[in-house]
Amino acid sequence: MRGSRKTVAALVWSATAVWIVVLLTSLRYGLLDRFFFDSSHAHVQGIDFFPVVRAFLSVLHGHSAYDTFSVNYGPYATWFLYHPLLALALGPWLFWMHPWTAYAIWTAISFILMAISAGLVMRLSSDPLRRALVALVMLGAFPVYSMLYVGNVQALTVLAVTLLLVALARMAGLTGAEPDYEAIMRRSRGMLMAGLLLSLFSKPVVLLMLPLLWMMPETRRTAWKAFAIYALVSLAFVAVPLLNPDSMDWSERISLATHPAMVQQTMNVYTNGFTVTPPMKDNAVHWFAMQALADYRLMHIDVYSLPVFLDSWLHMHTPEALYRLPAILILEFSVMVAFLRDRRPRIEAALYLTMAGSMAYLVMYSLVWEYHYTALLPVLGLLLVGKNWNAVEKTMLALGALVCGPSLYFLVSRQNPALLSVQNVIRLDRVVPATAIFCILVGMVAAAGWRQWGALILGRGIEHTSSE
Repeated sequence: MRGSRKTVAALVWSATAVWIVVLLTSLRYGLLDRFFFDSSHAHVQGIDFFPVVRAFLSVLHGHSAYDTFSVNYGPYATWFLYHPLLALALGPWLFWMHPWTAYAIWTAISFILMAISAGLVMRLSSDPLRRALVALVMLGAFPVYSMLYVGNVQALTVLAVTLLLVALARMAGLTGAEPDYEAIMRRSRGMLMAGLLLSLFSKPVVLLMLPLLWMMPETRRTAWKAFAIYALVSLAFVAVPLLNPDSMDWSERISLATHPAMVQQTMNVYTNGFTVTPPMKDNAVHWFAMQALADYRLMHIDVYSLPVFLDSWLHMHTPEALYRLPAILILEFSVMVAFLRDRRPRIEAALYLTMAGSMAYLVMYSLVWEYHYTALLPVLGLLLVGKNWNAVEKTMLALGALVCGPSLYFLVSRQNPALLSVQNVIRLDRVVPATAIFCILVGMVAAAGWRQWGALILGRGIEHTSSE
C-alpha cells in the first residue's frame, strides 16, 4: 500500500511539474489567456506590480508613496494602497531595472514565496501523496496564475497566512510530554511572529485574528509584541515628515477618522476617477482606504466578491450589515475559543477559526479579485495533510477543488462582459465554494465550543441538581 502511494505521488509530482511549466510559460506566450479576462481582453500584465516601484520612486523624490499616477514607471498601474513600509522594503531592489525585467524578477520571487508556503505545509505530513497534492494545489491553482499575471504582492499574504496556520497546527499537535516541547513552541511562536508582521506590513488580513491571538495563553505575548512593533512603525510613517512628506495635520486625520462617510465619499480612487487628492497622499490613507473601499460595489467582470455576486443575482443592493456578520461571528467565537479549558481542543478550535479569519474578506469585502482566492490555498493545504478526512473535510476539499480550477469565464468569453448574466456565471465557482467553506469552518468552531462549554454547563447543572 505504501509503495502504491509513492507511485501515485510520483505521478502527481510529474503532473505538477509539467503544469507549472505551462503556467509560467503562459505568462510569456499566453497559453492560458482564454481562461482569464485580464489576459484575453484587458491586457494588464504587471498592473499591480508597477505601483510598488512607483511608490518607492515617489518617496525617493521627496513625495508621497501614494501619489502613484504622477510617477512614470511601467505602462500602467493601479493605485498603491499597501502599508508604506512595503514601498521601502521592495523598491530599492527593483527600481533601477527595466520595468518588465523587474516584473519578471518579482514574478520569480512570488513563485518562490508560494513554494516556501507549500513546503511549510508539506512538512506537517510524512505521507508522500498528501505532500504531492499540497504542491499541486498551492502552486498550480488557477488563482495563482492570476496573481502572477497582474504582479500582485498577494504571495506575501499567502506566506503570512501559511506561517500562522502552520504555527497553530504545530502547537495543536503538542501534548506537553514531548522532550523538545519548549523548542517546538519557540519555533512555532517565531513563525507566528513572522506571519503577523509579514501580513501587517503588506495586507493586514490578520487584524481580524488578533483578538483571538491576544487572549490565548499560548500566543498572547507574541501577538501583542507583533502588534506593538506594527503600531510603532506605523506611527513613525505617519508622524515623521521624512517618511510622510505630503502629510495632513492631526486635526484633519481625526476629523476623517470620526466621519467615516466623508472617508467613503472622498477617498475612493474609483469614484475619484483615479485622481489622488491631497488628503489621499498622507500615509494614513493606507488605513482610510480600507474603509473607503470596503463597501464599494464595482460591477465589473473582474470582481469576485460575495456582495457583488448577490447584488447581481438578486438585482438589488443587499444591505451592508449582512457583510458585517462574518467579522462579528469571528470576534464572538474568538472569546469563546480563547477561554476553552482544555489546551489541545482550544488550539484546534483556534486553528479552524484562524482559517476562517484568513478568508473572511472573501465573504465580507466588496472589492475581491480572482487572485485573492489564493488566500484559500493554505487552508486547503492544511486540510490535505490532515489524517483520516471526515465527511466535512472531504466536502471542503471538494469545494476547494472548484476554486483551484479555472473560473467559468472560458464558457462565456465570447459574450458581452458587461452583462450581469455573464458575470454571474463567472463568479459562480469562486464565490459560492469559498463562502461555503467559510461557513463550514465557523460551524466547526461553534461545534467545538459547544462540546466543551456545553459539557461544562450541563455537568455543573447535573452536579447542582444532585446536590439538591
